[in-house]
Amino acid sequence: MKDEGEDDRVLVRRCLHGDRSAFEQLVVRYQKPVFNAALRLLHNPEDARDVAQTTFLKAYQHLGDYDDHFKFYSWIYRIAVNEALDSLNSRKPAEPVNDAQPDGAQGPDRIAESAEIGRAIEGELARISPELRAVIVLRHLMNLSYQDMSDILVLPEKTVKSRLYSARQLLRERLLPYGL
Repeated sequence: MKDEGEDDRVLVRRCLHGDRSAFEQLVVRYQKPVFNAALRLLHNPEDARDVAQTTFLKAYQHLGDYDDHFKFYSWIYRIAVNEALDSLNSRKPAEPVNDAQPDGAQGPDRIAESAEIGRAIEGELARISPELRAVIVLRHLMNLSYQDMSDILVLPEKTVKSRLYSARQLLRERLLPYGL
């Protein structure tokens, strides 16, 4: 089976030599993960779509800066995370988290409890700083390694681990009132 990282490098080289279809293949391959990463950070589908679009535009414009010693997905995730963080930082007042009650649909107690737990976690995740939220999203929702997170965030691996520890501790404190 061909190494996907190698395949990405070939597509980048083809794109740099004028093959637009090569970049289209990269977009198709990474559009969903980039959108999902942005959505987890922004909690707004429209903003996530904007960030994804900007991410691919910037990636195309700066493709010549890509260092093929690194994984392409780490490079494009770094762009996406930076764009999402910029978007969060540009919001003047912090957007309130939707604390609306569930729609009242009947279902088993377990489903209701699970949904309540999910809302509590999402709500508290939205309330922590973008830097801490980013490490939680990359590690626990995107299932990335510490090394990949380090590459994406352009931080030493020790700093990534330290931020992740801090984020987990903060979330643990904030989720105690929910019994979690």
